[in-house]
Amino acid sequence: MNAIRKITLWGMALNVLLTAFKFIVGFVGHSQASIADAVHSLSDFLTDIVVLIGERFWSAPADKDHPHGHQRIEAMITAFIGFLLAFTAISMCINAIKLMAASMSKTGGGMVAPSVPGWSVFIVAVVSIVTKEILYQWTAWVGHTTHSTAVVANAWHHRSDAISSIPVAVVALAGRIWPSITFLDPVAAILVSCMLLRTAWHITWPCLQELSDQGVGNAQLESMRQIAASIPGIKDVHELRTRRFGSGILLDMHILVDKNMTVEDGHRLCEQAASTIKRKMPMVMDVMTHMEPDNSVDLETEIAELAGSVSGVKDVHNIRVRNTLSGYDADLHVQVEPAMSVSEGHAICMQVQELLLASDLKIVSVLTHLEPYNH
Repeated sequence: MNAIRKITLWGMALNVLLTAFKFIVGFVGHSQASIADAVHSLSDFLTDIVVLIGERFWSAPADKDHPHGHQRIEAMITAFIGFLLAFTAISMCINAIKLMAASMSKTGGGMVAPSVPGWSVFIVAVVSIVTKEILYQWTAWVGHTTHSTAVVANAWHHRSDAISSIPVAVVALAGRIWPSITFLDPVAAILVSCMLLRTAWHITWPCLQELSDQGVGNAQLESMRQIAASIPGIKDVHELRTRRFGSGILLDMHILVDKNMTVEDGHRLCEQAASTIKRKMPMVMDVMTHMEPDNSVDLETEIAELAGSVSGVKDVHNIRVRNTLSGYDADLHVQVEPAMSVSEGHAICMQVQELLLASDLKIVSVLTHLEPYNH
């Protein structure tokens, strides 16, 4: 039995027991907060079932119809857990508000006003806090070890169950000390609902970003670029594109090598870059490399020729080219006649910029420095 199935089965067993005890003491001990907490444990049990069934699908190997694997199923299951938790939270909050209104009305609004929770409510809440926190720690460890977002989300569901039991325990204790304060129980139920809703958001939002093909952050992109660029023989790395796939990352990148290098040697460098990235960053599942010749020297020559063709330009020097995700940034010094006005010189520089940007050299940014021509 793998670790995911083992921890999920343990969670199911515990959630069944807690759900039963919370429902019983909620009815017997007159605690709406305990009943709301029981509903939370029930939803936790349902998510255990979803994870148990879903794990069979997202861990399946790649096939003809799913060449990258089935990890997206994990994101969909995680999002489902979040939506289920949010629905549970909203339902409990609405019911608690109705009960709170009933407790503050003289007639009770046709509903039974809340009573003071019994000691059994307090005991079960404390047991829930301790056991669910232990289960959270165990499940989170398994989730991080297996890089499973669904298991991590389920772990947070366990912790939210533990946290939601805290106000239940506090209210049960306070109710025994100050029996006249009957509205504390529905207030606790509302507080539990808000906690659940917040947890649901933190679980669901990353999954929706993954399903919309959001890439990784700039810090991770830069780490990938630096790893590839550190390989001897690779001149530059640019146009890195990523997308999340389950608990992993898919990466595309362009690698520049010496233009006189053989295709075999260039391919070897690309494979080395891909394997190094996957070794140093285990969350990267697949790397697609695009090999390109490094034409930076020739590009500088073409920039000098194009800029020099503009009427009024006497010389072009100090050309610097930098690769970006979308093309090249070019910096160059443009020399004109010393007697020319600044306005005329600026107009010439603008013509140089427009010419370079309109060319087929993939230049996306041009910075010119106007200077007097030295004979």
